[in-house]
Amino acid sequence: MMRKLLFYLALAAALSFVCAVAAESEPPNIIVILADDLGYGDIGAYGCRDIETPNIDKLAETGIQLTSGYVSAPYCGPSRAGLMTGRYQQRHGFRHNPAIQEGGSPLGLDVEEETLGDVMTRAGYRTAAYGKWHLGGSECFHPNNRGFYEFYGFLGGGHCFFPEQYADKMREWANPPDRPVTDLYMYGTPLEINGIDLPPQKGYLTDLLTTQAIAFMKGFRHRRLFMYVSYNAPHVPLEAPEEYLEKYSHIQDHKRRTYAAMVDNLDWNVGRIVSALDELGKRENTLIVFLSDNGGPEKNGADNGLLRGEKGTTFEGGVRVPFIWNWPAGLVKDRTLDVPVSSLDLLPTFAALGGTEPAGKPLDGVNVLPWLRGTASGTPHERLFWDRDGQCGMREGDFKLVRMKNKPWMLFNVIEDIGEETDLSASMPEKVKTMSMVYNNWLNPMPPARWTDPQQ
Repeated sequence: MMRKLLFYLALAAALSFVCAVAAESEPPNIIVILADDLGYGDIGAYGCRDIETPNIDKLAETGIQLTSGYVSAPYCGPSRAGLMTGRYQQRHGFRHNPAIQEGGSPLGLDVEEETLGDVMTRAGYRTAAYGKWHLGGSECFHPNNRGFYEFYGFLGGGHCFFPEQYADKMREWANPPDRPVTDLYMYGTPLEINGIDLPPQKGYLTDLLTTQAIAFMKGFRHRRLFMYVSYNAPHVPLEAPEEYLEKYSHIQDHKRRTYAAMVDNLDWNVGRIVSALDELGKRENTLIVFLSDNGGPEKNGADNGLLRGEKGTTFEGGVRVPFIWNWPAGLVKDRTLDVPVSSLDLLPTFAALGGTEPAGKPLDGVNVLPWLRGTASGTPHERLFWDRDGQCGMREGDFKLVRMKNKPWMLFNVIEDIGEETDLSASMPEKVKTMSMVYNNWLNPMPPARWTDPQQ
């Protein structure tokens, strides 16, 4: 009897091991959750103390939390262009936000560039994108024509959070003659699904996007899924459900209170996605990557923690973001990783996981799985570069070179001085000279911007 019991226990253990290996070797479902204008210090796992983010914190605690996670640009559209292609957006002229996203506009992500949607479709995934696109409003730039089977959201750079009320907002905003047309278009457009405008939707936009994403997961539960969930929270307009505003009524600053409420709701919706994966039996073999598109804008209530600068700058506060990888079947848990990883790395890493090769132009991103798994030494990137209209930045090892427009170069050791408080340029002139030459050699061959900044 005892022999039989031991035999069955050994058999169960062996089957469990085989199943675990099979789950890890099978390509995972992949979900990118992109927050909009979320500051480095606005998540509990990154030191926030006045906003509750238990679901995002749990992703960090049970996954890999990057403390040197970067995006390729300090704001909006250009950052998304880098993430979507795995290439510095300067290489294809996407240096500014597209202007008003009207049909027929030539402003958008170059159609010669391969996207995450293209790569994952070729790898056999059913693909979907939700929320903010901001990569072009014409048909040729539409997500459905850039590799995404389903799209639910809006094409511009922002949207009101209570779509049912958007018609009233349009009438209200149309009255002041000095109201910028970009505001009228961006925040008041109808939501759409696969190119079809929808009637005003009842509810809060972050909730609506999540509901649609979960419906997609359930509808294609037997398919391998790639989902790009691009929330526009906590980007302006600062709007939150009343119950969340009441929760943070103790915060005196009105902007910070509303911003906190938006982040809390965003966190709740992240939890909804994780719960849906659990219900569908997909959680173990699903990779979730959570990050922000750029640093937080302090004027709108964001907090970048110890970092200097904010959205729009090439200081750390503009380009270093919360960045979490969580894949129960494929990555170790509760690990902090401090090597520089970029949003440019998503495409080549996902391609490797899906068993395919990018078919487009040479990439700037790299497959970071060896570093995430602790099997590689050194860093994925010898250097990372940033440029925004004369604002420059380059990280090389421990050092970061920064220049504001028409100002001298500054040099910081961002390992010892994460807040970029001590400028070392005067004491290390040769380092500045060498690094600035490398930077100029990177930037100078880049093609010009394909359009001008609509805000200039």
